[in-house]
Amino acid sequence: MKLREPMTKPNQYVFETELEGYINVYKDSGKYENRTFSYRIPDEVLKQVEKDRKELLKWVDSKLENPKRVALNPEPWDEEGLCKYSYSDQDKKPVPVFVDTEGSPISDSDRQSLRKGTKAVLIVNQTPYTKPAKGTSLKVVGVQVTKLVTMNGASDSGDMSVEDVNAIFGTREGYKSSSPAVQVELADATPSSVENYDF
Repeated sequence: MKLREPMTKPNQYVFETELEGYINVYKDSGKYENRTFSYRIPDEVLKQVEKDRKELLKWVDSKLENPKRVALNPEPWDEEGLCKYSYSDQDKKPVPVFVDTEGSPISDSDRQSLRKGTKAVLIVNQTPYTKPAKGTSLKVVGVQVTKLVTMNGASDSGDMSVEDVNAIFGTREGYKSSSPAVQVELADATPSSVENYDF
């Protein structure tokens, strides 16, 4: 079976990673009434992201009357490429579409129990902004789960027989919501394990 290469646009990145930190991708909740997860950008992808940011900031400066008087926000990732994405139904950030390796939407129950250690391919767009300061943001628009780790410590990396093609991700082996293959993994979901990254 021939795999289809992902189709991307400028300042869009498709890469494999693992979800980290505190994860809530089910529905808005908590102090800020939002959803959140963290992920790490691979080194090779990060080099491109940083290069694109420089070009995007030049565009931002071209739109400002006095760019030197507008504060510059730091990158939305740390020196190790760790980035936190928070979003809600109330703000303007995209709500990521979660799919399995066949392109089928992830069920509500799987999104509710999804925890750190879940492996995924992300579609991330880098976009510029000019107010109130200037900078760029990373917006996750798609998440293809390739290995699901849940609240009860189970994981599902799929049955390794992928037939369908997801247009944006391409086809790959791994987790399918329609045919789970569960194995036990250590996934600590206790309150003491909750991490919080603010960049």
